[in-house]
This record gives sequence, structure tokens and C-alpha cells, in this order.
Amino acid sequence: MAQRPFQTGAVVNLSDGESTKEAVLVTVPRKKRFHTQFLGINGFGHPNQTLFYAVHVTTRSQVGIYPIALTGIAEIDEPEFPTRFFGSQVIILYADPGSELILSVARKETTGNVRVLIDICGLLVDV
Repeated sequence: MAQRPFQTGAVVNLSDGESTKEAVLVTVPRKKRFHTQFLGINGFGHPNQTLFYAVHVTTRSQVGIYPIALTGIAEIDEPEFPTRFFGSQVIILYADPGSELILSVARKETTGNVRVLIDICGLLVDV
């Protein structure tokens, strides 16, 4: 079974007043399966907000939604985004050929802008 390392990322921007948004991280090539192994998130927003992140993965034709737990929050010297929300974790997810991996970002408090960067890596495997 041939396999090769694969890494991709995406940026999600929530504007003032927006509560949720999704972005396609990758469309898995036909005749390949994506074995996800690691992801990292850096979110930039405001201290009064709680951000929710999840990855949607299709495995054996069933969509699973996997929330991502962050490991830290820090104040930073950036007027537009004074708070950084970050985390990384080892994950084991398998995405079907031709399926999309989707990142969802949601928040309850919609004042101000939010920017979220995600990186995901793993192996593309022949099927």
C-alpha cells in the first residue's frame, strides 16, 4: 500500500456579527484515503469569547463531527485580536476517497472579528 505524507491548512475569518463558518480543509483525492494524524489550531479573537472548533470527517460513508479541545489562551499585544486561543493534538481519523474534511468554527458572542488558522497532517494512502 503506497502512502505519502500530506499536510494542509485553512483560515476561517468570522466578521463582526457572524456566529459560525465552515471551511474545506481538503478534498481527498479519488483512489486515496487520508489518515489524519495531527492538527494544530491558532485562533485570534477577544477575551469575552468562547470559540468552538470541530472537524467533520467522512469515514465509510458516515460523517463524524469531532470537537477539538484547546490547550491554552493568551493575551497578546494586537489591537484587533487581543486574545490568542491555541491547541494541538494527536488525532487518528480516516477520510474516505473523494470526501471533504471540513473545519467548523462557532461562537456565541459575535462582537468583533475572529481569525482561526488550522493545520492538519497525515498520510495519503492508496486504496
